[in-house]
Amino acid sequence: MVLVDLVINQKSSMLIDSYEFWCYKASIKKNKITSKIEYQVVYDEKVMTELKKFNLYEKVMKDTIKELIVDKQDFITLDELLSFVSELGGKTFGFSKHLIIPVLFRILNMERIGSLLVDNQIDEIYLDSSKSYLYIDHAQYGRCSSQIRLSKKEIDSFIHRVALENDFNLNRENPTMKGDFVTKLFHTRITVDIPPLLIDDIHLDIRKFRHHNFHLKDLIDIGSITKSQGIFLSIIMSNLVSLSIIGPPNSGKTTLQNALLEFIPSHFRVLSVEDVLETSSLRRGNQVRFRLGYDPHESNIYTKAMEIQKLLHRSPDYVNLGELSTKDNFIAFLNVLSVGIPSIQTIHGKDPNYLLLRLQDIYKIPINLIKTSFPHVFVEMDTVWRENIRKRFIIRIAELTPEGDILTISDRQNDRFSDSQINTHSSFTINYLETRNLDMI
Repeated sequence: MVLVDLVINQKSSMLIDSYEFWCYKASIKKNKITSKIEYQVVYDEKVMTELKKFNLYEKVMKDTIKELIVDKQDFITLDELLSFVSELGGKTFGFSKHLIIPVLFRILNMERIGSLLVDNQIDEIYLDSSKSYLYIDHAQYGRCSSQIRLSKKEIDSFIHRVALENDFNLNRENPTMKGDFVTKLFHTRITVDIPPLLIDDIHLDIRKFRHHNFHLKDLIDIGSITKSQGIFLSIIMSNLVSLSIIGPPNSGKTTLQNALLEFIPSHFRVLSVEDVLETSSLRRGNQVRFRLGYDPHESNIYTKAMEIQKLLHRSPDYVNLGELSTKDNFIAFLNVLSVGIPSIQTIHGKDPNYLLLRLQDIYKIPINLIKTSFPHVFVEMDTVWRENIRKRFIIRIAELTPEGDILTISDRQNDRFSDSQINTHSSFTINYLETRNLDMI
């Protein structure tokens, strides 16, 4: 079974790659006429045969799940449903483990979009309207079109599931939702827009995160960061220096953040405060994670700014603040730094200099408060397209001087991917660490 509405014309497309994952097989093709890259996914042949068995028990399983929901009298997460389907399908009906995922997705009316969610080679999934086809950003082949057009029932079922997982009521009064959808099968951040905010009927943006993060070496190997930059940033993180990663959307900020968090020594206590869970749980201990969802009907008792202020009473050694986006976030963040609690955060922006102008001229934050964040390192990231593939990389590393100025210590032009040397001899941060006799790992 092809999980698309229209099988791609074999004569107009050339197969350039294929791979298997879970119970699916993905094909990457190049259209001979348009030169566009096309993505196609089908079930594994073995699963196709076994799915005929599920057709006999589909109604029984759906009725059993409905009874389970009624008995529990509460929302059941996708992970709980996965465990239940695995238990019921495996022991009662004799389904193989390969059949559990497609059965779960079929029961939830997520059969086709579910196949994309569990493909670890897909970075992002887009739907511009109910009349358009899904298209994706592929880790290896970049922007790919598809022939997958979701029905209204499929779209409604998926949005309903995301809203339940985030305890959010999406309607005309609340026409936009940003939340996470984290399960044993996948980790995503999802944005949904509907009318009257949206001109068309629906917009979906599904950003996928790897279950297994990139290591710093991986980022060096793919050209996102140079070896000398990696050494410098590992020293910064292992010595608990504040770090802000700045760049446009989809420039690799969170990917770098996840890689760098692993350099914090395991005996230090790390607190994470995020609106949407984008950073992963550390592979070491001593970590507490907070997620602060937003519901316009709530009294907003638990705002991010307020929780940042409360960090003083939670005894952190280092704080992961996720993304900073509002004036209140920045003021709370600088107040925490001023009392000696270092942090790592991502910020949408052009570069550190424009960030300081934004803090001073738009948010009216006094320069003296900004100076209190020293030592503070800035990583500036950017993204460019190279033959349909998005390249993400560091273009500059800078630091805040004690006087509140920005000093560049590593610079790389957009089109140069050669190694750049870190000027550690003129680094205020390195000199600061040396004078405090901290361990240089």
